[in-house]
Amino acid sequence: MTEPNKTDLSKFIKESKTGKLSSSRLLVLAWGLGTLIVWIVTSIISTLNGEGLQALPESIVTVLGILVGGKTLQRFGENQE
Repeated sequence: MTEPNKTDLSKFIKESKTGKLSSSRLLVLAWGLGTLIVWIVTSIISTLNGEGLQALPESIVTVLGILVGGKTLQRFGENQE
């Protein structure tokens, strides 16, 4: 199994045409990872206290959906030009 390295992540975050950082990709990555990390930590703590896994609030799911959907639409629009 190969281990992901910094180069792979930097290729994901950078625009393919210009090579500049993509703020929308970085935003989606930060929100996604941040949400996952917070959910994991709170779920572990609540499980240790006997409460079980935590639910993700609808507002968080909505924001993530808007970010991913917006990036998808943006990418689709770029490919049409």
